[in-house]
Amino acid sequence: MPTFADGMRMKQVDVIVLGLGGMGASAMASLAGRGVEVLGIDQEPGPHARGSSHGGSRIIRRAYFEHPDYVPLLNESFEGWERLEQSSGSSLLHRTGVLLVGPSSSSILGASRVSAEDHGVPVEWLDPNRMRDRFPQFSPASEWSGLFEPGGGILNPEAGVRAHLDVAQRAGASIRRPEKVLSIDGDDDFAVVRTGREEIRTRRLIIAAGAWTAPLLGDHFGVPLIPHRKAMVWFEAADSAACSSSRMPAWLIDDGDPAGNYYGVPTWPGQPPPGGVKVGFHGFGTVVDPDDPGEIPADVVERFAADLATRMPGVLGRPVAARSCLYTMSPDQNFVIDHLPGRRSMVVVAGFSGHGYKFAPVVGEIAADLAIDGNTLRPAGFLGLARFGTGAES
Repeated sequence: MPTFADGMRMKQVDVIVLGLGGMGASAMASLAGRGVEVLGIDQEPGPHARGSSHGGSRIIRRAYFEHPDYVPLLNESFEGWERLEQSSGSSLLHRTGVLLVGPSSSSILGASRVSAEDHGVPVEWLDPNRMRDRFPQFSPASEWSGLFEPGGGILNPEAGVRAHLDVAQRAGASIRRPEKVLSIDGDDDFAVVRTGREEIRTRRLIIAAGAWTAPLLGDHFGVPLIPHRKAMVWFEAADSAACSSSRMPAWLIDDGDPAGNYYGVPTWPGQPPPGGVKVGFHGFGTVVDPDDPGEIPADVVERFAADLATRMPGVLGRPVAARSCLYTMSPDQNFVIDHLPGRRSMVVVAGFSGHGYKFAPVVGEIAADLAIDGNTLRPAGFLGLARFGTGAES
């Protein structure tokens, strides 16, 4: 093993994955399953609550208002979660259905309906009367409607990360943690990762570092990726039956607030602590340093409670816990998955903007495609850097 003048050692592996959250863990499983020598590195000692792949639940749906081109990727992701359940023996996907609520003029409901119609996603359109009959937990205004997707549901993100890493290690992948990466560099042929222990040369480097991606890439990357702190608040169920997954779907309320939208997850069998109905606010949050995101202020929890009392009267009790989640926002709130310009040895998967975890199985496959084959046949071109005028040359 070579030794440099400063005493650092250098080893070489085929592929390194930086960051072992949802996307990195999935890429590890995909690469190891293809027989590739792969090393995963993460600065945390194990799955943790400092990033974006935690909180006990994530919503998964196909009628996608963010962009209809995501739907084919979602179809593969649903299949990927089901395969991962089989291969790992873990319970990961719970089909509670997903309900979108808002005025008939809601752009979210309209775009979701277009995605469903374009891609054959089964959904039900509910007028206010049917809404109240079907889901009395909600109190929509007289002109509000609902779009219910019975095939949607919730994922357990911590269990999903563990399952992907377990599959990867059983297939021969190696993991080093906690180990902080100090710097990276590379060109079209090779990349070098420098940690506090050594320098490692690799043919391909997948950067799945979440909110730490921009600081790690520095001048290598011309697209701003901004970490935002978002609040997740768990409420007691004032009506335990009405809040259970047998009667309450996962949901999102579009009431026209330009800042964002409330979403929620019911109680469900096997739910991890702290229990109760989890509620979040999807949209822009407080810009933070990912190494010091701070705590959720008490007034944020109070605002959640007051707002939800008018939208779901008598359903939720007192708040029992509040935790932060990091969104890494891209300029257009769509993912960034591509080679780095002038450094095709490096693949970046980042900027998931608060709606990425559900895609972890297919994102891992796309990252592996780009690293091993140099391209992907999966329909992910709309997520490349070319849309920012800084794409990698093919």
